[in-house]
Amino acid sequence: MTVFRGAHRRERSVNKRIHKLPMRARLAGHVRRRDAADPERHSGLIVLGLGKLGGGELNYSSDIDLILLFDSARNPVLAPAEAQAFFGRLARDLVRILDERTGDGYVFRTDLRLRPDPRSTPPALSVAAALSYYESVGQNWERAALIKARPVAGDRLAGQRFLAELQPFIWRKNLDFAAIADIHSIKRQIQAHKGGSHIAVEGHDIKTGRGGIREIEFFAQTQQLIWGGRLRALRVAPTCTALRRLAATGRIDPNAADTLIADYRFLRRVEHRLQMVDDAQIHRLPAGGDGIARLATFLGYAETEAFVADLRGHLT
Repeated sequence: MTVFRGAHRRERSVNKRIHKLPMRARLAGHVRRRDAADPERHSGLIVLGLGKLGGGELNYSSDIDLILLFDSARNPVLAPAEAQAFFGRLARDLVRILDERTGDGYVFRTDLRLRPDPRSTPPALSVAAALSYYESVGQNWERAALIKARPVAGDRLAGQRFLAELQPFIWRKNLDFAAIADIHSIKRQIQAHKGGSHIAVEGHDIKTGRGGIREIEFFAQTQQLIWGGRLRALRVAPTCTALRRLAATGRIDPNAADTLIADYRFLRRVEHRLQMVDDAQIHRLPAGGDGIARLATFLGYAETEAFVADLRGHLT
């Protein structure tokens, strides 16, 4: 997928802003200085990007899904007993820096709700606590979400070690069709909640509605979970890459992969255009004919009817 310039610039800005956090904390007297040349690497902070950020597929106006962890083995906090409180404050500072609006705008809307048990856990967890959670009560939808996880800032080597330890949780050697049925039930719940039981044009949600972006992503991820325990080539984050790998390994028909990739690219292009209008994180098409006509023009169509026909074709 082509990432639009605005989203790509924002992704680069994340590292610049996060890089300053450990140094600010050290100057405040909370952490020991281990490596002046590379303070980020030895910060003890792990920042994992999931979703579109993890897959390198950001929307024009994406929020970003992060999981924030700290590595106790590399903990630079002067008082180890205060590590949880310290990294919790660091996480809140990070979110504030990224999504607060200033005279220069904002970097990203930030969402930490994909972390383990978000209703009862602090914004930053220790690696040990996170591993214990996934090994004991981790859910199937979390396995699917973690397919796209990658270290995006902080101590990336520690982040890679953490994800390596999670591999047996994400990728299981035995086919687990009960888990796949569970994931499909989640998809049905999303459709019921979003009213996506039929294909429409005016007011249709192209992300979670019937025939939308999420349908393609769910298809790719469920096939990856079924076969990825045996086929390492399927352990990739981007949706289109996953579809190509599934075809190359004989798991899906190559024509089906080509069709889904074309559908995905078309719907993502529509999604980008919707969000370019007001830099709003929206996925629902305009509710009236005039709005659909303006969107068709924005997408380069000379006739609204041609856009509607293409849209219905891809959704179908």
